[in-house]
Amino acid sequence: MQAYVWWWILAAVLVAVELGSGTFYLLVYGIAAAAAGVAAWLGASFLAQLLAAGAVALLGKLVLNRWKRDTGDPERNVQAMDIGQAVQLESWQDGRGQVRYRGALWDAEAESATVDSARPLVIRAVRGNVLVLGN
Repeated sequence: MQAYVWWWILAAVLVAVELGSGTFYLLVYGIAAAAAGVAAWLGASFLAQLLAAGAVALLGKLVLNRWKRDTGDPERNVQAMDIGQAVQLESWQDGRGQVRYRGALWDAEAESATVDSARPLVIRAVRGNVLVLGN
């Protein structure tokens, strides 16, 4: 059997396994194997086939990492919208309490001991479902 057939079989297996995992990494490697198969079909040496697979895999992994970084944590993007927003104090004692924000009661804590609850409070961070407040 020709080398390009083996590359394409490997590509098909990797893509098939990827359908079960959902990580996209095996898809990148499957595409890289297909690229090596194209290189073999065009008559390239085995070293050129390996270099083609390696180059496509590296490029695909870099693209995938960038995409995952940009879309990987939508919760962080939502929390970033809350930073700097003012809250309405409901109850407060010893640096902890409850505040009203976006029409709901939230647990809150002071970011430091110097936070003055008599002054307006704003969100500095979000830890789970607790708002960290400062002045």
